[in-house]
Amino acid sequence: MPADFEALLRKLERRRPERLERDSETYKIMASVFDSSTLLTLYHMINQRIFDIFYGAVSTGKEANIFCALDKQGNYIATKIYRIATTNFKNMYRYIAGDPRFRRIQRERRHIIYAWVSREFKNLQRAHEAGVAVPKPIGFEKNVLAMEFVGEGGVPYPLMKDVPPKEPRQVFERLFEAIKTLYHKAELIHADFSEYNVMLTPEPVLIDFSMATDIANPMSDELLMRDLSQLVRYFRKLGLKTPEPAQLFSELKGE
Repeated sequence: MPADFEALLRKLERRRPERLERDSETYKIMASVFDSSTLLTLYHMINQRIFDIFYGAVSTGKEANIFCALDKQGNYIATKIYRIATTNFKNMYRYIAGDPRFRRIQRERRHIIYAWVSREFKNLQRAHEAGVAVPKPIGFEKNVLAMEFVGEGGVPYPLMKDVPPKEPRQVFERLFEAIKTLYHKAELIHADFSEYNVMLTPEPVLIDFSMATDIANPMSDELLMRDLSQLVRYFRKLGLKTPEPAQLFSELKGE
């Protein structure tokens, strides 16, 4: 790795330079995610005062890593960074091409990834404005998305896959209402609903809107049914008696 690249990495933690030396795993993750273009994007977002201090990784995924940051006021911010070099942009294109908002997207890696981040920000914005419990979007640029940190003291709240709800019936009903509100008010379908994308605060919060699509998508009914089937599958696994996915689908659509 070039020396100037290492220097740029360390400047991201300019107020706590000792952290990267102590936390080798964090350093390795940062080095694997931050190419020169991403570093420049992060510096630009710092100059825009979206965030100020950059911390270690909160979670890692197949396409992106989420880091914790602080803004000037000391508020925690979740920063999602998509990896340019290793992201499966062809799979992204397959999902984004059906969204009427992105019909003219070019089949080029960076263009697709940047459009994907833009779409996730807009999805969160529409969901938040509709009153759905989601992380409030803060800003985005290129392959970096900044949003509200769902947790306390830099520690994220647990995912529903790790901590089952204490009151399954209540959480089931809240999540169904969230999916319904998302459809009717935000005109969106999450399209990737599962216990992996719900945080308990203790109220349920829907996360990861990267695959969410407009209801005008020709696959909207199929994607909605998939979300409802996942909702039913999880809560039946907990022993809860629920309506069939098709019944929920009809209720949601008003049929």
